[in-house]
Amino acid sequence: MLPTLDVGPNTLVWVHDQEPTSMHYDDPRHRLAVTSWIRRSLLEGLFGVSGSTEFYPELLVSEGEVVENGNGSVTINLTLRNGLRWSNGDRLTTAHVEYTWGIWQEGCVLDDDGTLAASGDECVYQAGDREGYELISGLTVSSPTEFSITMERFYAGWRELFDEIFHPSFGADAAAVNEAFESWTEADQLVSAGPLLLDSWERGVAMHLVRNDRYHGSESPDARNRGEASVDGVVVVFVQNTETQIRAIETGEAHVIMTQPQLAFAERLGSSTDFTVASSAGAEFEHWGLNVLNPHLADPLVRQALAMALDKSEVVEELYRPLFGNVLPRSGLGNVYWLTNQRFYEDHQAIYSGSQVDEAEAVLAEAGYSKADDGVHDHPERGRLSLRVGTTGGNPLRERQQEIIQAQMAKAGIEIVIDNVAGSAYLSTKPFSADALLASVTGGADGDPTVWDIAQFAWAGGPWPGGNSDNYRSGLASNPYGYANVDFDELAADCDATVDEIERAACYNQLDLYLTSLELSDDGLVVLPLTQKPTFYGYLSSVLSGAGIASGADAAGPLANVVDFSFK
Repeated sequence: MLPTLDVGPNTLVWVHDQEPTSMHYDDPRHRLAVTSWIRRSLLEGLFGVSGSTEFYPELLVSEGEVVENGNGSVTINLTLRNGLRWSNGDRLTTAHVEYTWGIWQEGCVLDDDGTLAASGDECVYQAGDREGYELISGLTVSSPTEFSITMERFYAGWRELFDEIFHPSFGADAAAVNEAFESWTEADQLVSAGPLLLDSWERGVAMHLVRNDRYHGSESPDARNRGEASVDGVVVVFVQNTETQIRAIETGEAHVIMTQPQLAFAERLGSSTDFTVASSAGAEFEHWGLNVLNPHLADPLVRQALAMALDKSEVVEELYRPLFGNVLPRSGLGNVYWLTNQRFYEDHQAIYSGSQVDEAEAVLAEAGYSKADDGVHDHPERGRLSLRVGTTGGNPLRERQQEIIQAQMAKAGIEIVIDNVAGSAYLSTKPFSADALLASVTGGADGDPTVWDIAQFAWAGGPWPGGNSDNYRSGLASNPYGYANVDFDELAADCDATVDEIERAACYNQLDLYLTSLELSDDGLVVLPLTQKPTFYGYLSSVLSGAGIASGADAAGPLANVVDFSFK
């Protein structure tokens, strides 16, 4: 049972397994997806993210105009929508864009040309990532609705730089804004530009949001209602226990759930006629990442054999179809830059689709392996083809995913040993441990390249795929795979600087070929993307006549289209 709540008959109840540690999402200490999802109902940005994981103009009238200047810089001309308002009645204008930029750059070290320094180490405003911001050399306001941003060179991720616009009442300086965002508990302290207002926050219990009656309306391509929300408000109840979450939906105590997928959701809620699963394909993707410093995995033929032995369709059919129906393609995912529901997606692992056991064994034979009496391949120098795979232990869906693939690999004579660590500690103690990362950065010269062999976890995709490149660039601590390719590094920089959208999309697909195939280089095929990982999202259709489309992207969530929720 849920805790006793003061909930009106027209108030939506969302049950979730994580509670924000703070409402300061930009601060890396508090960067939970649920924090961003709640903030999307309180603050809006120049661009939003749709259910198909695409940018759309949220506070703007259009995509804007990018002008290439003669000196290599670009100027982006933008116009705000008319009629934008804050919850206190103030008009939302370019002055607020200017104020927001002032908070972001306050106290930061500036280069000689006045540009924000890349590191941001001296910045007052707490933010873990200032990539892109350091390229802004000027923000010019020409009217209450018109302004321009000048960047020293084009940056493909520019649309996400102003994903929220602030109001001056948040604080006179960056330090005050940091403090305000830590709590957000006073309803009259932080005004809203979104469809909801924060009314109160009972720590450890629930957060109460009420309708913003001055809301200027949604421009989301997913929204059907363009005006104010129909519900009086939303209560977000924080419950970790999966059984309690399910019971709250079954008894009608809660109306909406959006959380990490669990197998029990398929068994109990997925088959209920009173509940509608409304998940989209999802902005995160599951993958098997390969440590190319391992003697077996350093051989491209072994990596190719793994890809051939892997049958993604079995993973999708057994684990994801019962939870999400036909949201995901049966063939799984074949790209780490573009997602299956995005316009520019290409499946670069289609040649490995289905189970290709005979082909995998032939490739292993070509690599010098032969089968031992127990059915596992052996190499005269590298020894037994036995590889450890690990993930965050205690997650039944992920653990079952390992078991399915383990059985597939066994058919091809590849031994997979499951090597999980309880909870979230796997990542920090295995692929992202200090020894493992040092080995990756140095190509095995330092650190310990034997800490892990294969890691199963999720990367976050998004409307701007270039953010994924740092996971694979040479010498970066965000790259655990040991992958280092100068041509890839140079092309990644070129892609991010390409102004034309079609050319840029093709460039990212070219980058993907380095990582998911052997088409461009023998050191490729370092990741085996499995499938997108939708957030489990659904609503109690027995009492709700309508619900909003929700994306699992950080800049979206279940409240981005809260205007579309309505009771019968």
